[in-house]
Amino acid sequence: MRTPPRTPIALILLAFLALAGAGAGAATLPRPVSQEPYAFQRVGSGDLRWFGMHIYEASLWSPDGRFDGLASRQPMALSLWYGRDFSREELLRITGTAWKLLGETSAAQQQQWINELRGFWLDVAKGHNLTAVVVPGGETRFYDQQRLLGRVDDPQFGPAFLAIWLHPRSVVGDLRGELLGGSGGSAGIAGSN
Repeated sequence: MRTPPRTPIALILLAFLALAGAGAGAATLPRPVSQEPYAFQRVGSGDLRWFGMHIYEASLWSPDGRFDGLASRQPMALSLWYGRDFSREELLRITGTAWKLLGETSAAQQQQWINELRGFWLDVAKGHNLTAVVVPGGETRFYDQQRLLGRVDDPQFGPAFLAIWLHPRSVVGDLRGELLGGSGGSAGIAGSN
């Protein structure tokens, strides 16, 4: 059986459908997070790209749809839908490097948190989700698109984790602006779109 040639209109339609689905991950939280006792509303979202490569779609959520600072007294969720594969060790290394660059926590504290995360973070593949739900003064829970992965009980962890994206000195400054409700689009790492 011969496949009919694709017409330019069919190719345009396929491209449109691919683009229409590109931001769908950032528009919703995964099912297990929607079962949290908070009625999260999106604060902002954006894509992280590095030298043109799609890394992930990120979205920030709070009960009132606003970001009141890293010391906020309201719960927050940061959701990442990955655009490429990362091993658990790569994710841990990137997280540790971001904390070192910020310099807001001690090396000993960072290593303790990395060791805790190593206990339940998994490799991620393109299309997978990792969402952190930060309870002020309490724990931080991590979910993938299907279940609770684990938690860090240290109340200092959540703000330090969110600081990777939301601190004014974040290495993903353009994405930070989008997460805080700025215009949507693609951000690069330190201006390397």
